[in-house]
Amino acid sequence: MTHTSNGSASLRQLRQWFTRHVLRRRSWMDASPFTHEKMLMDKARCDAYRDAIQRTVKPGDVVVDLGAGTGLLSFFAVQAGARHVYAIESSAIAEIAAELIEANSFRDRITLIRENSKNVRLPERCDALVTETLSAFCFDDENIIETVADARERFLKPGGRVIPQSADTFLMPFSSDSFGVGRFVTKNSAKKSNFYDLDYRPLAEKFFSESRFVRAAGQPHVALSQPALCYHVDFREVTQNPGKILVPFPIGSDGRLDGFLGWFDALLCEGVTLGNSPYLPMNHWKQLYLPATEQPQFRQGQTMLLYLDPNIADGKARWSYTVVLKP
Repeated sequence: MTHTSNGSASLRQLRQWFTRHVLRRRSWMDASPFTHEKMLMDKARCDAYRDAIQRTVKPGDVVVDLGAGTGLLSFFAVQAGARHVYAIESSAIAEIAAELIEANSFRDRITLIRENSKNVRLPERCDALVTETLSAFCFDDENIIETVADARERFLKPGGRVIPQSADTFLMPFSSDSFGVGRFVTKNSAKKSNFYDLDYRPLAEKFFSESRFVRAAGQPHVALSQPALCYHVDFREVTQNPGKILVPFPIGSDGRLDGFLGWFDALLCEGVTLGNSPYLPMNHWKQLYLPATEQPQFRQGQTMLLYLDPNIADGKARWSYTVVLKP
């Protein structure tokens, strides 16, 4: 028994080490050409950023690009008339960015810095900052808030411009037989489940024991309530990651709760928006999914209360949440 316990503890420690030092190392994850291919082929994303940069960057500006990736936004800034761009990218994809800078004859106007932006010192202040480090719920996976706050303070001139300017995040309670826990479990019904009339709750509870990401766009689902605004993030002034909140959801139709879908709606600049709502055409972002394996039933006219805590550490959210019926 002691040997088994020690073995389990060692295995847990190994998993924790692997997750912390391998899976969460952005230098490994973000270096994949396939990851960047999806982003580059996301026309809505690329067109929106090009439009915002053309509207924001003025001829002669100095620009800093945080998390430059292959350098696309830096290239857009040069095309918009930037005098110089500091492209900061810490992952191995910087090797490709260097080749693309050379191939496009931008070496005299783009300085590639292969380092975490918090360790960088620039030789001059910048007129504009641009970053596309948005995650599925805006701030939940790439430490965009703290990174932008640090860069804004140290890199920008007074009154410097930031792209994106702000973002709103939304959550919506839903049920669906097509994705998420609803594929395996349908509690409080005549059937054991949607999965061949078999009880697969033990697997579903393990499989959906924590938050994940889903592609809900185009998939049938029932909204139990209108989407609720959870956080407003103004990248021109925010300095700290969001904390705990209480979100009320007035129930508009009867149904079971399979979980919550989350997304962002970003204002890149005046007149240019970008988001990953499941009601928009599909892009490379998925939606945040907070599962509810207990699948409680709600009725029209009730109010559902969601107690939500992002628990952000090392730039990554570790969501904890509780759902109750308002008395």
